[in-house]
Amino acid sequence: MRAPRPRPSSVVGRLSGAVGTAVIVLVVVAGCSAGGSARAGAETTAEQFAQAVSAGHGAGACALLTRDAREDVETASGVACATGIGRLRLAVPSADAPDDARVYGRAAMVGRDGAALFLARSGSTWLVRAAGCAPRTDAPYDCTVDGS
Repeated sequence: MRAPRPRPSSVVGRLSGAVGTAVIVLVVVAGCSAGGSARAGAETTAEQFAQAVSAGHGAGACALLTRDAREDVETASGVACATGIGRLRLAVPSADAPDDARVYGRAAMVGRDGAALFLARSGSTWLVRAAGCAPRTDAPYDCTVDGS
């Protein structure tokens, strides 16, 4: 038969409860601030992608695409991504601040002037998974590049 475990003193019990509460509060606060930084990160990637496409920097634009989206550019254009992305004449949100940016966990949508980009979180960065997206009446978006 085992001896009963000693009960912690009431002070230790209160301290561990206070520490647990503090940890929960920190996690909630960190989660809230992470949402803002996630949105800012998605917006930054979208702006960089839009600038690269608008300036004709195919290699820079392709570096911001997911692997599947790069493959989709190459399939659609018939050439390497850096060349093909310019041939697709993508409608991208202007590089100014977007009027619509939403983050849903590891996915985001950034839009402006009827054009939208869909992004996916990759480690600590964001990559574009769908580009040249415009809203449709019979479905949410029609995307020229779709690496979904």
